[in-house]
Amino acid sequence: MNIRFSDFVWNKPQKWHLEFSADNASINQRIISIIFFTSFTALCAQMAFLVPWTPVPYTFQTFAVLATGVYLRRNDAFVSGVFYVLVGALGAPVFAEGGDQLFANGKLIASGGYLVAFPFASGLVAEGLDRLRRAGIADLNAQIIGWSIAMIPVYVVGTLWLAHSYDVELSQVYEWGVEPFLLWDAFKILIMAIITTKYWSYSNN
Repeated sequence: MNIRFSDFVWNKPQKWHLEFSADNASINQRIISIIFFTSFTALCAQMAFLVPWTPVPYTFQTFAVLATGVYLRRNDAFVSGVFYVLVGALGAPVFAEGGDQLFANGKLIASGGYLVAFPFASGLVAEGLDRLRRAGIADLNAQIIGWSIAMIPVYVVGTLWLAHSYDVELSQVYEWGVEPFLLWDAFKILIMAIITTKYWSYSNN
C-alpha cells in the first residue's frame, strides 16, 4: 500500500491543549502538569549558548516560560514557575548551563532577577489565555500584545538586578540584557502565537 504525504491531514482546530487547563481537572492531574512544565523549563534552560557581546546566555528558557502560561491556568502556571526557581535554589542543576545556585556569596546570582520574574511572566500569559478560553476565541494581536507585556517584568527585574550585580550603568546593562534579546524573544512569541491562533480552538463546543 502506497502512503502519500497528502494522506496525513492536520485536523484543525485542535482542542487537546484544553485538557491542561480544564476546570474539571483533578488535583493529581494539575500537579502532574505543573511538574511536567517545571521539568520542561529546566530542559529548555540547558539549550544555551554564550556570545561575546553579553554575559547573559541565549537560551530557550523563556520559550518554556511562555509555553507554561499557554497550557496551564494562571495559578498553576505561576506555581510551576515558583517550583522551578525553588528546585534550583535547593541545588538541582536546572538553571541555564546546569546552574544549581540561586544565591552566591549571600546574594542573588547575577541572572537571578530573570529567574524570579519567570513565574510572573507565566502567570500573565496564562491570564490572557484564560480570558480567550472563556471567550472561546483566538486573537493573534491580543496574544502578541499579552505575551509582550508578560516579558516586561522579566526585562525590568532581570536587567536591574544585572546592573546591580555587575555595578554598571543602566545603559550598559541595556546593551547586555535587553537589546540582544528583543528579536530573539519576539521570534519565539510570534511563532507560538501563530500556532495557538491558527491551529488551536478555545471552544469546548
